[in-house]
Amino acid sequence: MQIPWQNRPPAPTEFAGVRLYRVPPGKSVEAIITCEHMIGAVTHFAHRRTQPCTGPDCSLCIDGVPGRWHGYLSVWSTRNRTQHVLELTALAAFPVAEYDDRQSSLRGATINASRMGNRPNSPVTCSIAPTDLDLRTLPRAINLERFLMTLWSMREKSQDGEEKPPPGQNIRNTVRADPPTCTTGLLKSIGHPDVIEAAKSNGKGQK
Repeated sequence: MQIPWQNRPPAPTEFAGVRLYRVPPGKSVEAIITCEHMIGAVTHFAHRRTQPCTGPDCSLCIDGVPGRWHGYLSVWSTRNRTQHVLELTALAAFPVAEYDDRQSSLRGATINASRMGNRPNSPVTCSIAPTDLDLRTLPRAINLERFLMTLWSMREKSQDGEEKPPPGQNIRNTVRADPPTCTTGLLKSIGHPDVIEAAKSNGKGQK
């Protein structure tokens, strides 16, 4: 038997080492945003995993599984010098959307998100402010849509409508959706009190 020895490791996959990060209970996260805009989607927690709402024909909506909106940012940790995807609840994302409306871009801003309590579903507060730095020193933003498609194991469609296989999966948590760019108006429509109340009544899942 012949072994195909190699003197170089294989090239890393697109999202090698990238993790989906949620603010831990009783702690805070401070990082520099590397993406131009936040994206978001309504998600369901079912079968022990987060799954995106797929629209009017969503089977989880039909089954009565409550939905909640989450926002996603590509962020750079200056402490660890690594880039990850930060997940925010709808209420925590409002300051981010408002900052984006004012400045037309999030890239280079410093975000500080804190979970106010010792439970995984405790509320998250968020503040965002400009950072005095050369934007050229920041890494290229993570492709959030492709990351989430990979995390949710979804297939994206090419321009001719044919499904393409999902990107190579090498990330810790798994996701799917084609979330829109988020603005303040969109957040307010998605964060309707009925949706928020349904999420509260569920009492399970991830924030």
